[in-house]
Amino acid sequence: MPGLLDAGEVARLESTEASSFDVLFLELMTRHHAGAVAMADAQLRGGSDPRLRIIAQAIRHEQQGEIALMHGVSGGGAVSAAFRNMFADNLNPADTSGVGTTASTRLSH
Repeated sequence: MPGLLDAGEVARLESTEASSFDVLFLELMTRHHAGAVAMADAQLRGGSDPRLRIIAQAIRHEQQGEIALMHGVSGGGAVSAAFRNMFADNLNPADTSGVGTTASTRLSH
């Protein structure tokens, strides 16, 4: 599963001192959430069960919103980003508008 932490990463987080815990938590949790978004995208591309497609869309929306909040987007900006991601076509590579970019791409700007 993309984004799944291995035992070494969990142990590293558990043993990290308080002064650097937040930075490591942010790094690992962002990767974990991005993995959930990738799995949801795979369901939306290849799945046929309408219930799972609804769940996948909800997962994408929630996880991308949490990534934005973890990286300092707040208030109206977080709501705006979540709204754009909810309706964006993140599965069609022809979409070059910048709306609905993947979490890793969006965070690099």
